[in-house]
Amino acid sequence: MNTTMIAQSPVPFSMYEAQALESRADKAADKGDWNQASQLLLLGLENRKAAAGTMDTGYALVLDRLAETYMRQNKVSQAETTLSEACQILESAYYPEHGLLAPVLEHQADCLIKEGKYAEAEPILKRAKEIYARTATMENRSTLGSIYKLVKLYLALGKPTEAKAELQKAMKHVDTPLGPIAEFHYQLALADIQSKDIAEARQLLQSAIADFKQRHNYSRVADCLQTYAKICRESGDTIDAAESLAQAEKYRQRGIQSPYPEDIFLATLLRA
Repeated sequence: MNTTMIAQSPVPFSMYEAQALESRADKAADKGDWNQASQLLLLGLENRKAAAGTMDTGYALVLDRLAETYMRQNKVSQAETTLSEACQILESAYYPEHGLLAPVLEHQADCLIKEGKYAEAEPILKRAKEIYARTATMENRSTLGSIYKLVKLYLALGKPTEAKAELQKAMKHVDTPLGPIAEFHYQLALADIQSKDIAEARQLLQSAIADFKQRHNYSRVADCLQTYAKICRESGDTIDAAESLAQAEKYRQRGIQSPYPEDIFLATLLRA
């Protein structure tokens, strides 16, 4: 009887140790100590391996967290390898479109985007977005966040038609007083500029500027004004261009003094 208890004890103990290490990693990450966080997660993975093996889905989810610490340290190659392993485990455990795969795929795309491999990132990010849309609904923050990333990727690839299609599908889910409609208007304006639809771009920028001012997001007001100045200058409207640039500089300084959070969904009631 005692022998059985001894033989069984390492597994739950190892899992307990893994979870304790992962909790410490979370605290290190909260402090921005990504090197410490990665070291703790690696130790935790060793304990998870002893407890449940490397094909356990929990092991894959910790790998995804480890990849984030690598990305924060600009260790993109290590992050890619880690995410590839996580993806393989989840695909083996579930079906190819399972919800748990979406964030791992999104992070794989993040790595490729960071390396400037936009064409390689496109199908992976599209797959992540489609999984989010099916498993978490269109109103979900993760779905809208992946659409936002995909739109920016399309613009980087010079695909304004694809960017506009994604934005138009998403905007009906954020066009509320609390939704991040200003950011989507701004991205749609950038797509219109690539498509040479300058009149529409002007209107969208003006709308975005008004909304960003209301939200006190002065850095984004400056971005919109700078973009507005560029299209004014290209159309020969030098007076409006100069005035917009002057306003952009003013709001840029205000943005430095009052930093606005990067989360574009900060003040929304969108589904988590």
